[in-house]
Amino acid sequence: MSTPDTVAPAARQRVWRAVCLAVVVTIGVMASACTEAGAALSVVIGAGGTAEQQVLAALAHETVRRAGVPVELRDAGGGTTGMRRAALAGQIDLYWDYTGAAWTLGMREGAPPADPLESWERVAQADEDRGLRWLEPSAANATLALVVRRADLPAAGQPRGLGWLAGELSSGQRRLCADPDFIARGDGLASLAAEYGIDTAGMPRRAAGEADAIAAVAAGDCFAGLATATSGAARAADLVPVADELGVFPAFVIAPVVREGSPADRRLVTAALERVSAALDTPTMARLNAQVASGDDPSTVARGFLDALAEAEPTPRG
Repeated sequence: MSTPDTVAPAARQRVWRAVCLAVVVTIGVMASACTEAGAALSVVIGAGGTAEQQVLAALAHETVRRAGVPVELRDAGGGTTGMRRAALAGQIDLYWDYTGAAWTLGMREGAPPADPLESWERVAQADEDRGLRWLEPSAANATLALVVRRADLPAAGQPRGLGWLAGELSSGQRRLCADPDFIARGDGLASLAAEYGIDTAGMPRRAAGEADAIAAVAAGDCFAGLATATSGAARAADLVPVADELGVFPAFVIAPVVREGSPADRRLVTAALERVSAALDTPTMARLNAQVASGDDPSTVARGFLDALAEAEPTPRG
């Protein structure tokens, strides 16, 4: 027969083992919950397929990381359409978009505005009901542009815009290289010619994609070529975009977009992104793209830009 003195120690051991097991399980559950919560707070950034979109995604990734927020970079499968689709499906929390592209490709609307502010206001308002919030825009406008060699520009102080280039192209001695769709469309070359009075009847032209057009202008085979104002390849070849004084080309203003209610939709994140956005303009974006076109990694380019931006910011007074 067992006595109280022999039973009690064994019972106490069983109780203690049960208590310890409960504590271990509880700690495990709490640790798992914390891990899941931390993962849920990670900001997922969508990256597009072009070199410029890779630079922008790298800028966002490094900016959010430096803000102390967990972050993940994810291939969103293409440009504006793919990234918008991913954001609306809850697969990404943040991406950079272009106002003109969002208006025409994402929203299937026509006649994108040429005025940068109007362009941003329209897409920002239209996306409110979709749960996408456009943050403050940059001054970088990736609009279409005709580019020429820097050496072919008129002397400093002389007109250098599309009004000047229209006269050059109307002479019948200057060849234009442009996308075949732009040459054929009524709202392409014909619209530009109508606004600037370009005599296209005897104007030499060559159908060429952006890369070929840039190469042809750099080689002197074409006087002007169609590219974007932020083209890194054009910048690397020392080509310059000619100003569109009459605002014929639609605005493609670059701005960050966050999914409302997502981990990116926090003031800590949005404020950091808007500081970066405020530092971007068209020449700066072209310069960053040119670094990538010359072989630099987008992440390296982004870190260098943010380091320089941090050094330039005034030190807060204590």
